[in-house]
Amino acid sequence: MFSDACGDDTMNRHWSRNVNWLPPKGALRVLQAVLYVVAAHGAPSVIAKYQMAACILPLRSSVAAPRTREWKTILSLRDGSKVAISAAEIAGGRVTVSDTSSGREYVAADAGDYIYPEDLRLDVENERLYVKAHGLWAGIREQTWLFEYDLRQHRRTARVRVKNGSLPLNCQVPPIPQPRKF
Repeated sequence: MFSDACGDDTMNRHWSRNVNWLPPKGALRVLQAVLYVVAAHGAPSVIAKYQMAACILPLRSSVAAPRTREWKTILSLRDGSKVAISAAEIAGGRVTVSDTSSGREYVAADAGDYIYPEDLRLDVENERLYVKAHGLWAGIREQTWLFEYDLRQHRRTARVRVKNGSLPLNCQVPPIPQPRKF
């Protein structure tokens, strides 16, 4: 198994004595809590990347009724390929990414029923899509989720539940300029 630099098997004897050790009952709950904190510790980096990413503005006019935030855009990646992003702040509001050359469609974010995408952002340099989704989980409890999606590899790289209200405001559609009256 193990041996130290001198070739002594002291570590083997020590290891074999501790193999059958089991933690006390309450220690498992403590371990779960520690692992949860460690797993959540990665969240701030995803949040920071989301905050630095550029807004993908929703359409000015929505086809969905009542009027809702909706995205349909085509992005060019650095290798010359293009992807189409489609999303809407509606029930079953998944965010999909389609490879325009092959036509294959991928789900970038799906937070579940009653939790809708409400903000999309793009890290141009790393070609990552960020999706903020918010709503009532099972129609009962308010939740906010943040997704990170790699547009080149077509895979989700992060899904983090964040504290409600902890993310910046959603990107806003600039108002349509009104004609001046003379």
